[in-house]
Amino acid sequence: MSSTLQFCGGAGAVTGSNFLLEVDSPSPELGTISTKLLIDCGLQQGMGEEHNWEPFSYDPKEIAYLFVTHAHLDHIGRIPKLVKEGFRGQIISTKATRALIEPLLQDALEILQHHAHHQNKPELYAADDVAAALALWRGVGYHEKISVDDIEVELLDAGHILGSAMVQLTRGNKKILFTGDLGGGNSPLLPPTEDVVGATYVVMEGTYGDRTRPEDSGRFAQLEDVIEDAMARGGTLVIPAFSTERTQDLLFDIRKLYLEKRVPLVPVYLDSPLAEKITSAYLAHPEYFSADIRARVEGGEQIFSFEQLHYAATMDESRKLDLMAGSKIILAGSGMSSGGRVFGHERQYLPDPNSTLLVVGYQAAGTLGRQLIEGVKTLKTYKESIPVKAKIETLYGYSAHRDGEGLLEFANKAAESGTKEIFVVHAEPSAAMFLAQRIRDYLSVKASAPSVGDRVVLEF
Repeated sequence: MSSTLQFCGGAGAVTGSNFLLEVDSPSPELGTISTKLLIDCGLQQGMGEEHNWEPFSYDPKEIAYLFVTHAHLDHIGRIPKLVKEGFRGQIISTKATRALIEPLLQDALEILQHHAHHQNKPELYAADDVAAALALWRGVGYHEKISVDDIEVELLDAGHILGSAMVQLTRGNKKILFTGDLGGGNSPLLPPTEDVVGATYVVMEGTYGDRTRPEDSGRFAQLEDVIEDAMARGGTLVIPAFSTERTQDLLFDIRKLYLEKRVPLVPVYLDSPLAEKITSAYLAHPEYFSADIRARVEGGEQIFSFEQLHYAATMDESRKLDLMAGSKIILAGSGMSSGGRVFGHERQYLPDPNSTLLVVGYQAAGTLGRQLIEGVKTLKTYKESIPVKAKIETLYGYSAHRDGEGLLEFANKAAESGTKEIFVVHAEPSAAMFLAQRIRDYLSVKASAPSVGDRVVLEF
């Protein structure tokens, strides 16, 4: 038995997750048949966004199943394009991921249409394609067995965001594990990543494969310090935040700081209708929370609500926030400052030396967020130049990814029994190669950092 794995996206880059597994099986009538499975179908973000408009490197009509690891756009954002171009197979994810998908894809559609219009590009996909994708989608539970010919597929808890999953395929005594993104174990809301032992092949993320984040354990105290400093300086604290997971973690921790009166009780504005919808979806699926948080939610505690929290529903309400006097905290999307409402607030507050911008997650190469953390003094867009005089803070303890030590620990457990190779993906080339080298050196397991387009034959 053999299979071919093609790295169609998410290799040599952090975004654009897309992997094709072609599994050959004997057939009495046809000799050999090939079943084509996809893992994720995400958007390329930051540098290389133009690749989203290119044709897929395979025929979407030939794909039987698409397994989705989690509801981030770099893992789901091209699914409607896949459907538009002929995919009619089954899409499978956890039930929580299925609940998050609809608002995320609808929001992405508006942003992509806006980008296409300003860049004179054709529409990537339409609302009908989103609806068609949702009609093909099936939500399952963790460890629910799915049969695909002679392969058994199950989703394991990745601990990254609500409903995030690793995809494990078992055929005979061989296993292939696609990790998706692996949680860092620092979320106050979710259980930790499941341990996996005995995978024959592992396709694992390496976003932070070349760095250690000792601040993960101290992020609550660091958030307290940033808020205290920002309010003492009399300005506004702007936090670009991803609508899924990052916003919920921040609301949970800010609420705790406010209830314990550890910081000044200034108004907090969530300027993201999408994040508000995602937060509601979180509360609708408490079964994915850690045991402690689930008990609190089911006991009636409003874990994301507090007196000082307000929502900006409309664009007019969003603009009015910048006209309000006095200190305040604004959380708005997008998390990499590459779109959404946060850019309007950055235009207002980046020139203000009394204000603060807090970056709380990975910033892909080519994004405005990456420019800001690299110390740019003037933020240039295709329309304008914005002087950067505000204080720029980073707090990577809010990353939903494992750092290099955590990734090596995961690989060590996964490779305890007969692992043939680990492929490091979802990382910039330097981080992927560094982690692959560490796996080879410390674990004596074959490891590589593939590039987009690479194909390998697996004993599976």
